[in-house]
Amino acid sequence: MDNSPYGYISFDTLEWFGEPYGFNELHVVARNRSDKDFARHVVKASAALEAHFERNGLRVDSVQTMAAERAEASVVYGIVISLMLIMAILLAIVGGLGLMGTMSINVLERTREIGVLRAVGAPNRGVALAFVREGIAIGLLSWLLGSVLAFPLSKLLSDAVGMAMVGTPLTFSYSVTGVWLWLVAVVALSALASFIPARNASRLTVREVLAYE
Repeated sequence: MDNSPYGYISFDTLEWFGEPYGFNELHVVARNRSDKDFARHVVKASAALEAHFERNGLRVDSVQTMAAERAEASVVYGIVISLMLIMAILLAIVGGLGLMGTMSINVLERTREIGVLRAVGAPNRGVALAFVREGIAIGLLSWLLGSVLAFPLSKLLSDAVGMAMVGTPLTFSYSVTGVWLWLVAVVALSALASFIPARNASRLTVREVLAYE
């Protein structure tokens, strides 16, 4: 077995640790990780080990390779990430609706200011853009605050998920690309949420403003 990409622990060595029938788990580490057929060798070695133990009276309940465990973990963490992404989208929608309500109230409170702009000849587009820019500015402030708080909160959440699922903190990585992508999403959402209030503001006439109490 010297040319084999995997190795075995001797039965005498296994007995040295205690009664072999008392073991409930055995880890086998394969060699030649750079071999392009390494995955196939691991599957072959697993089958050979299982058959060897069965022939020697050791019942094997299951055999699982590290690649299979990683695939299962990826599925589980993929579900967790998908749920968090859905939560983020829902929070973004709620935030957009909140911004729309805030801008609508802002339009009502600044009706007289809009009348002054109208009186000096401000076009509909200029009035609307003023409120859209204000909504985007509010969104940028929320993005800046969220980016600052995201690092420590994400680290705490990563450690909590790791301890709950695998008993150890996960390796944490802060995505700078995700921060810039979220900036684009925030700007787009802020502009969209401000569009209806801004359009309503641009449609106010001088007569409507003078009649406003």
